[in-house]
Amino acid sequence: MIRKSILMSAVALGAVSAPAFAELNETAQPVEVIRVTTQFREQSLAEVPVNVTAFNAELIDRLDIRNLEDMAAFTPGLVVQEQSPNNTGYSLRGITTDSGDTYAESRVAIFQDGISITRSRGSYVELFDMERIEVAKGPQPTLFGRGALIGGINLIQNKAEDDFSASAFAGIGNYDQREVGGHVNYGLGDGLGLRLAGVHRSRDGHIDNLLGGTLQGRDVSAVRGVFSARLDNGFSFDLIGNYQEDNGPGTSFKSGVLPTPGGDTSPYTPAALFTFPGFEDNQGLGLDRTVWGVTALAEYALSDAWTLSSITGYRQFDSREVFDPIGAGLDLINLAEDARGRQSSQEFRLTYDAGDRVAAVIGGTWFYESGTQRIPLIVNEARAQALLLQTPAVQAQFAQQLGVPTAALFPTLSFLLGVPASDFTNIFNPFPLSIGGTLAAGVPVPLGVYQEEAANSGRTEAFDLFGEITLRATDRLSFTAGLRYTDERKHTSGYGGFVNAPNLIVGGRALLLPGTPNGAVVGQSASFDDVTWRVVAAYEVNDRLNTWVSYARGRRPDVLALDTTAPGFFSVAPAEIVDSLEAGAFLTLDRGTVSGSIFRSEYENFQSSQFDPFDGSLVPTNAGEATQYGLELQANYAITDAVEVYTTYAYNLAKINNTLGGVPQEFGGNRFRYAPEHAVSIGVRAELFSNEMGTLSLLPAYSWQSHIFFDEDNQRFAGVRQDSYGLLRARLRFESADMRWYGEAFGNNLTDEQYLIDAGNTGATFGLPTFIAGSPRTYGVRLGVNF
Repeated sequence: MIRKSILMSAVALGAVSAPAFAELNETAQPVEVIRVTTQFREQSLAEVPVNVTAFNAELIDRLDIRNLEDMAAFTPGLVVQEQSPNNTGYSLRGITTDSGDTYAESRVAIFQDGISITRSRGSYVELFDMERIEVAKGPQPTLFGRGALIGGINLIQNKAEDDFSASAFAGIGNYDQREVGGHVNYGLGDGLGLRLAGVHRSRDGHIDNLLGGTLQGRDVSAVRGVFSARLDNGFSFDLIGNYQEDNGPGTSFKSGVLPTPGGDTSPYTPAALFTFPGFEDNQGLGLDRTVWGVTALAEYALSDAWTLSSITGYRQFDSREVFDPIGAGLDLINLAEDARGRQSSQEFRLTYDAGDRVAAVIGGTWFYESGTQRIPLIVNEARAQALLLQTPAVQAQFAQQLGVPTAALFPTLSFLLGVPASDFTNIFNPFPLSIGGTLAAGVPVPLGVYQEEAANSGRTEAFDLFGEITLRATDRLSFTAGLRYTDERKHTSGYGGFVNAPNLIVGGRALLLPGTPNGAVVGQSASFDDVTWRVVAAYEVNDRLNTWVSYARGRRPDVLALDTTAPGFFSVAPAEIVDSLEAGAFLTLDRGTVSGSIFRSEYENFQSSQFDPFDGSLVPTNAGEATQYGLELQANYAITDAVEVYTTYAYNLAKINNTLGGVPQEFGGNRFRYAPEHAVSIGVRAELFSNEMGTLSLLPAYSWQSHIFFDEDNQRFAGVRQDSYGLLRARLRFESADMRWYGEAFGNNLTDEQYLIDAGNTGATFGLPTFIAGSPRTYGVRLGVNF
C-alpha cells in the first residue's frame, strides 16, 4: 500500500515537475527559496532538515490565504476544523488538538511570533498583514517545546519598518459578506518604526434557523500595533500588541436522528435551534469572545557569532458560547461554555553560528497558565426525562428502584401512572414522571426547568531547558542533536452541582453533567517531568539536492483530569509518547522546488476520550498503542513566466494497534479521527495578459481528501464518517502596472460541494448525534490600494 502510494505521488508530481529535472545539468541559477527561522536562525528552506511547509507574504497573497483553513488546504498533513472561532480543531498527521478542558494538553503547538497560543479556546486568530507562516511536521521537542507532539505552526506577523507605507482593502459578497482592512507603517527615525494593522470580516450564516436568525456565520474584528527598533549596535526590539473580538451567530448542531418540525435531518437544510429565555443573561445562540496579548521580542548580537534573544509574552482570552446541542427544534436543553484563560511566559536563547563547523542553541523557558471552563446547563425536565429513559443505563436505574426487571419497566410504569406505554418512548409527548422517591407513592412531582452547572479549572507552571547542536562533519554532511528537559507542576479543580432544586435525579446524582458531592469544589495537584529529543543527519548531494533523516521523540504532557467516574474524582492520563523515524529531501530547480518526506511513527499511551453515557462527561482515556505510516510531498514550478503551479500530496495510514501485549485494544484497528488517507491540492497562478495598464491573472485552486472519521470509535454512530470530497476556489485579479491598486472577484467552494466539518458532538452524549455542514458556495468582489 505504501509503496503504491509513493509511486502514485511520484507520478502525480512528475506531471508538474518532470520537465524541470532536465534542468539539473544546466548552468542557470536555481529559483530563490523562502527563508525561514524554524531552527532559531535564518536559513533557506532548502537547508532545514525538517519537513516544513512555509508561506512568505508573496505566496500568502498568490494563494489568497486569509484564514487558517485556507492555509491548511496547501499544507500536506494539516486539517483545520472550525465549528466556531471558540471551538477549532487542529489535526496534523491525524493527531488532533481540540479539547476546551482547562487541564487538556496540546498535541499541535501553535505560536504567534514565538509565543504559544495553543490553548484551544484562544488559538484561532485572523491572518492579516502577515510576514510568514511556517508549519513544521513531525515531533519538534527542541524547536517548539512542550506540546509539539507531532509538529508546530508559527504565525509570524509583519514588524514595523523605518519608512512610510500603507494599504487598504474592502470587499462584499453573498451571505451579506463584508470585509475591510489594511495597514499604516510610519517611520519614526533611522531604524525605528510604528505599524498599525487591522481587519473586520463578517457574513451571515449559511444555515437558516427556523426559530430565528442564521447559523455558522462570522463576525470578527482584529487589530495589531507594532513598535520596532533596529539599532546599529546589533540590538533589535519589537513590541507587539494583538486584540481580536468574535461575535458570530450560533453553531448549526443539526440532529441526525430527530427531524426539525416539518423538516428533516439533513445537515444542509434549515435547523431549529432553541434558547431558553433568560439563560446566560439572554445572550442567545452564538459566541462572545475576546483574545488579546502583548509580546516583546529582543535580540542582541554579542558578536558576529553569538546572539542573545528574549521572548516575553502575556496573553488572555475570555469567551462564552451558547448552543443547543440537540438541534431538533425541541425546548429541551441549552448548554453554554464560559472559558477564560491567562498565560505568561519568558524564554531566553543563546545561539551560536559563525558559519563554520558548529552551530548551536541553548535556552530556557518559564511558562505559567491558568484557566477556567464553566458549563451551565438548563433543561426542560419532562422532555429530558422522556429522552433519557430511552438509554439502557437509565432504564436499569428506574427498574432497580421499582424492583422489577428492566424488560418489565415500561409496562410497570404504564400501570402505575395510567398512561400508554408509548408515552415512554416519545419525547414529543413527555410524561410527568419523577424518581425522587415519589414514584413508589404514586404521586408524580410536577417537572419544570432544571439547571445544573459544572466547571473545571487548571493551573500549570512549567520550566524547560533545551539545547541543540549541529556539527558539519564535511562541507556536505552534518549532524544535529537536540534535547529538552521539562518540569511541570499542575493543579486541577472543579465542581458539578445543581443551580435549582432538581427532580431529575437517578441514584443521587445528576444525569447530564458530572457532579461532585453537594456541588463541592474538589482539587488535586501533581508534578511531572520528562526528556524529549531529536537527532538528524543531513547530506547535501549537490548544490540543488539536500537529503536528511531524523529520529525524534515527541511528548504530549500528562493530563491530570477531573473525572467524576474515578475514585477521588481525578484521573491521570500518562504522557502520550511518539517515536518517529523520518527521511526527507529538498530539490531546488531553476523554476521551482520539490520537497517531501516519508515517516513511520509509533505511539504509546495514545490519548483519546470517551463519553460516560450516564453523566455525559468527556473522560480522557488511554487507547494504548498506535502506528502511523505516511508520505508528504509539495512542489511549485513555473511552467512559463506566466504560469506557475503549486501542488501537494499527503498519504497517511494511522491506526490504533489491534492488540497491546497480546490483549485486544478497545479501538483496535480504528483510524485516527480527522486523518484522511489521501489528500491532494493544486493551485495555479496564470497571467492571462500583461501590458502597460496592468496584469490580469487567474488563480484557481482545488483541494481533495479521502474519507475521514470524526471519532476514534469509528462505528459509534451512523454518519460519523465524511466521504471523500473536493473544494474548488478561484480568484480573478487585475493589478495596475505600478501595483498601486487592484480589483478582484473571488469564489470558494464553487461547485457547491456538500460536506461535513464535524459529527457526533455533545448530542452524541444523549444518543442523538448532531452534524455540522461546511460552507457552501461563497463569492464576492474586493478592491485594494497600496501607498
